[in-house]
Amino acid sequence: MGPVDWDNKLLGPCHGVFGEPVEYRPRHGTPFALTGIFDRAYTVDVEPIDDNGPTVNTTRPVLGVRDSAFESPPVQGDMLYIPRVRTLFKVADVQPDSHGGSRLELNKVREVP
Repeated sequence: MGPVDWDNKLLGPCHGVFGEPVEYRPRHGTPFALTGIFDRAYTVDVEPIDDNGPTVNTTRPVLGVRDSAFESPPVQGDMLYIPRVRTLFKVADVQPDSHGGSRLELNKVREVP
């Protein structure tokens, strides 16, 4: 038995059911359409500044993407527009999941009427 093709066996069907259209705008390159799984609020633990300081929880929107949708990997600073929420976002961080997908942590730039 060979390795599991996570992209085609798992990510593809999940994005087919839960995904939505996204206009991806790389910092260097041409904008393109892709399908992503958007979540408005993802909890992130922020480490304390001082050794004895409290841990802070914050939320940020995220977009799950298939790495195969990109000619070159997504990077911090890329922009994307999600039509359903009419909002432009900037990629704050890219978290690859080691199974052919990545979680893009986003910062809201502005709503687009």
